Amino acid sequence: MTSLRLATSDQVDTLLLTTSDTANKNIENIINDPDYSSEKANILGSLGFFGYFLNTGATSNRGDQILFCYRPRQSYFFKMSEATVTTPSGQSKLIGGAGSGGFCRPSQASDFVNARQNVMTQVSVTRPNTQSLPVTPFGNVPLEITINSDDATSSSPSFRIHSTSFLPALSNVSDDKITECLKKPSENAASFVAGVDEDDSTQNIYFGETRNECLAKIGVPAKVLVKEAKLENDVNSENCIDYGEGGNEENEGGNEITEKCQELLGLTPTGKIA
Repeated sequence: MTSLRLATSDQVDTLLLTTSDTANKNIENIINDPDYSSEKANILGSLGFFGYFLNTGATSNRGDQILFCYRPRQSYFFKMSEATVTTPSGQSKLIGGAGSGGFCRPSQASDFVNARQNVMTQVSVTRPNTQSLPVTPFGNVPLEITINSDDATSSSPSFRIHSTSFLPALSNVSDDKITECLKKPSENAASFVAGVDEDDSTQNIYFGETRNECLAKIGVPAKVLVKEAKLENDVNSENCIDYGEGGNEENEGGNEITEKCQELLGLTPTGKIA
């Protein structure tokens, strides 16, 4: 019987870790795979979980957490209208329809990762605070570059992604108890305001535990994978003119525009607009 329990525990751990890893890999694929260009534009845009931290400036929302339930059976990966944005001050930001819908609901079949309705994955994305931040908005961004597009000279911001997978059915607690845990921060719990002191409304009280610690305490099997993500653009140069090539009747001096640059720039081999 002991061996059976150990095997079951191992299987649960493997399932949870694999599911969390799948959520993280999907984000990586959206950024790197051209087939997901529309989803990439969405998460890098002003209402995306990366774009939110890029468009507001260098410091104003550092440490905020964007939470959403990973629903791979949907036709989209992320919608701000189905997310929740929390701040260290204990407030929620109503941006792009964001509200209280960012938490997985054990009572909703569509919130489970699979049709068997056994695993859920709560995702949290943040751009962490650091002591080396510039004091002015966009102070960390060199001149003449962008930070929210496919521009090859873009900055390289860093993010932290927590993907927490859990099994609601393997616990004896209510859905409300699970939701209470999901609403807790993924990190830095001691610096996130949970409310005000009942005896002194001028004093804040803070979360004493993270989301994963809370789930463990109430007996919900859960595993969290933390991914440090850095958005970078590969800069690839293209030599558009083949200097030194022999000329011809149409281009006496040679130096024609390469085929790749013709396609990219809409030019003829001699540099005229096609």
